[in-house]
Amino acid sequence: MLLIKKNKVEIIFYIFFKFILNKILGREGDVLPAHILKKIDKNIFDDFAGYVASCSIPVIIVTGTNGKTTTANLIAETLKSAGKNVCSNSNGANMPNGIFGAIIGNFKFSGLRNSMRHGHTVKFPADFIVIESDEKVFPYIASKLNPDVIVITNFYRDQLDRYGEVNTTVFEIKKAVKSLSDNTLLVLPSFEPLASFIGYGVKNRKIYYGFNKDFFSGISSINVNKNRTVKYLTKTALMDALTCPGCGDILVTNRGLNENSLLLNFQCEKCGFMNYNPDIYAVCDNLEGIKIISHNETDGVLVFKPVLTGDYNVANYLAAYSVLRNFKIDDNIIKPSFENFETKFGRSFKKIIKNFEINIDLVKNPAGFNHVLEKITGNSGDYSYPINILFAFSDRDADGRDVSWIWDVEFEKYIENIGEIMITGRRPFDLAVRLKAAGIDKNNITVEHNLKKAVKKIFKIAGRQNPSDKKIYILPTYTELLRLKKYII
Repeated sequence: MLLIKKNKVEIIFYIFFKFILNKILGREGDVLPAHILKKIDKNIFDDFAGYVASCSIPVIIVTGTNGKTTTANLIAETLKSAGKNVCSNSNGANMPNGIFGAIIGNFKFSGLRNSMRHGHTVKFPADFIVIESDEKVFPYIASKLNPDVIVITNFYRDQLDRYGEVNTTVFEIKKAVKSLSDNTLLVLPSFEPLASFIGYGVKNRKIYYGFNKDFFSGISSINVNKNRTVKYLTKTALMDALTCPGCGDILVTNRGLNENSLLLNFQCEKCGFMNYNPDIYAVCDNLEGIKIISHNETDGVLVFKPVLTGDYNVANYLAAYSVLRNFKIDDNIIKPSFENFETKFGRSFKKIIKNFEINIDLVKNPAGFNHVLEKITGNSGDYSYPINILFAFSDRDADGRDVSWIWDVEFEKYIENIGEIMITGRRPFDLAVRLKAAGIDKNNITVEHNLKKAVKKIFKIAGRQNPSDKKIYILPTYTELLRLKKYII
């Protein structure tokens, strides 16, 4: 499919409008130009989707609740290190306007000008397209772009007022996958039942990534009835996956396995759905870092020191590695790319300002919030001082209007390592009540409605209490993250 003159004019408009937004108004310019173009030309996304399909460029789509941006950017940045031209929505604009805006904005003005002057065809300037897609719009995006690879990170409760129950999201995505070509590769976690279920009963080739048994812990036991004891994980991250996504029966592990291995070993005794042994898995080596082992290669071992900490980020590395090895990217390229990876703002982001180390992590659902708290507190109680946190908590449309999910965050597990707390945003008192209920002294909680003043105050607190190790932790919801940028970047 060739781009017609109308499409070329649309590309020029996009490039020009984005330049105005970026350089003159100082705003993000990926979404609004595409939104305006869609209002003018209702077929614009179909036109560019058809053009991409005609170019035979590999399309990789990453979706899931947590880890989409990091995983997609790990893939994209490593492909660039391998000398490939990559089109991606690296800033995390993962709705249709942001996704197609990234595709439209990837064209070069010089190529368009020559094409319009001399009648040449326009060559799409990319060897790969790597797209992060919101779970809700994934079926639409996949139907338009017909991906060669689909990466699933995980499925947890997220903005119930927008998405409904998580199982609804899973079934919609599974339905969308079934409608695609059997040649589409699925890259799935072996350790997360809901995401793993996407590959259950479908013919597509699949790569499962996962962990060895030492990575997880936290199993408790409950009696389901007099004759049966079922082990289950108490972490909030798994509470949505206690029942089989296929038939609704409880998922169990009763095969004499280590108690710390439920995420690695689960099964439904009613319908037969169970975990898959990972094709690519991680082993922790305290001396060397992380080892990624591939069963498909006799020497398939990558050893690297991750710049991103936390088990959930190891999962992101595993997902990215699975894709990169599928496209024959060499470990000698992957290793330095992983070790030098720079996160986007708000995704395990660090920056030094006035001798303070600023740590910013986006929080938007219980599972992700727990992961972040576990990472920043160490969950070990061996810190010589409590950490101080600025929470920026709001309920705008992009955050989700329902804030009741904070009651599923396990603050109680981490209060011993938390010192003073500053809360800002549109719903600070909701979070303050939750923290007080968790056992945090109300005298250690301060509400400051003005974001700029809240940032200044947390600097003063950190400087006063931790003079030798000046670290500040900021945990914002999505819209507060965007507002925070002008005070940090």
